[in-house]
Amino acid sequence: MIRKIFFTLTTVVLVLAVFAGIVNATDMREAAVVKANLANVRAVASVANATGASYAIDGGELFAGRPGEWRKVQTPNEVIVGAVALDPAQPGVVYIGAANELVVYRSTDRGQNWLSVPLTEQYVGGVTSLAVDSLNRTLYAGTDTAGVFRLRDVGSSMIAGGQQPLDEPVLQVATDSTGAGLVFVRTAMNLYRGENGGMSWSKVENLLSAPTALAIANRFPATVYVGTADRGVLTSQDGTTWSLANDGLGMMPGNRLYVDALTIDPAQLDVVYAAVSYLYGSTTVHHSPVGVTMSTNGGASWSGLYPNTPAQIVSLIPVPGQTGAAFALTTTSRELLPVGKAPVITEPVVTVAAPASTVPVTSLAAWLIAALAASALLYAVVTDAAQRRQRPAPKALRPQTVHNS
Repeated sequence: MIRKIFFTLTTVVLVLAVFAGIVNATDMREAAVVKANLANVRAVASVANATGASYAIDGGELFAGRPGEWRKVQTPNEVIVGAVALDPAQPGVVYIGAANELVVYRSTDRGQNWLSVPLTEQYVGGVTSLAVDSLNRTLYAGTDTAGVFRLRDVGSSMIAGGQQPLDEPVLQVATDSTGAGLVFVRTAMNLYRGENGGMSWSKVENLLSAPTALAIANRFPATVYVGTADRGVLTSQDGTTWSLANDGLGMMPGNRLYVDALTIDPAQLDVVYAAVSYLYGSTTVHHSPVGVTMSTNGGASWSGLYPNTPAQIVSLIPVPGQTGAAFALTTTSRELLPVGKAPVITEPVVTVAAPASTVPVTSLAAWLIAALAASALLYAVVTDAAQRRQRPAPKALRPQTVHNS
């Protein structure tokens, strides 16, 4: 009986091991996609560490890496990625916003797994911009139909912290991570200021021009940069008092200087890049690109960096830690255009597919041996049982009568 039980248990274990091996062999992940360049970039979240991976949205898909080597990151099925943000205080934490639904997704393992966080069921729309307050572990999500949402990241989940409805689609959200609790939202016509971690909001009334670009340098205290339609760049440390920062930017009497884009090197907070244009015309306004300028002293003065702009620039992406190096997106091309000292990507857009996981020959051999062993044990158990059935039953011992003499 003990022998039979041992054979049976061993056979079951080996059969389960073979089954698990077969399932593992057939559970092949989707092939990895690597691109040297991206052709339809919508947004880039840069890391402060020059050796770390930035994240880019290309045609609604998420990629991680840097110019010259971008690797596709798997996102939840049917999600069109519309916004991306990183938490510099927590490496590996990535947030994305869906362009086709009012849902935010969070990954704590660089995109291996995602937590779905619905924002609301009362509106239909998509997420347009994300910003992270690292100190307070708060995520702000701007949308095209429902204003801006505040979410508290508590590690195991995310807790809704409020909504600020707006009449306009949110184009950009920026927040400080210094403890001041300030957050700014830019629409096509207005700039909104949130304080107390986004608990209360007000419209900024003293810009005297429509906001066209927004960036925050998280030094102490944080400095807010706002590009405008005809007043150049304005800076503030509290969001209420603003100063012009146009020395060397190209402001001239009688000309309307339009700030197309602003960005800050996350590894060098005093390095600021701005793309500007002159506006001409009254009924029909035309942009005449001036180029990209750079400040290495927090906007106190500017100097030309890239004067030969082929078209109006709509976004600037810094190369972290490399002064005078950035990439640009224009109205005519969504490929990353090198600016200044940024490296030129000469390779065409190439997609290389390779299996994400392979089955080693040694594993196949081990599974084959286990299968044969399981078959042998199963045969032994069946044969042993058959032989036991064929043996004649032992004769019963007849009781003997003992006579006492």
